[in-house]
Amino acid sequence: MENELTIGERIKIERQQCGMTQKQLALEAGVTQRCVSHYELGQREPQFVAIGKIMEAMGFQMQFVKEGKNERFSKVY
Repeated sequence: MENELTIGERIKIERQQCGMTQKQLALEAGVTQRCVSHYELGQREPQFVAIGKIMEAMGFQMQFVKEGKNERFSKVY
């Protein structure tokens, strides 16, 4: 049986790979650091809108959350 990652685990892994802190991600996504922490720890499930903002802040398409496909889109810095 495959061990699938939770949404929170995916967020944490990708945030770290992007070199972002929870605070940086929260600021970019327009959520609080506490929310990011709760999501990553699995203490809360992010709402659809929050997921979209978080994924956009890290440069991901929504398939990453829904299907686990790790597809980035071009992000202009």
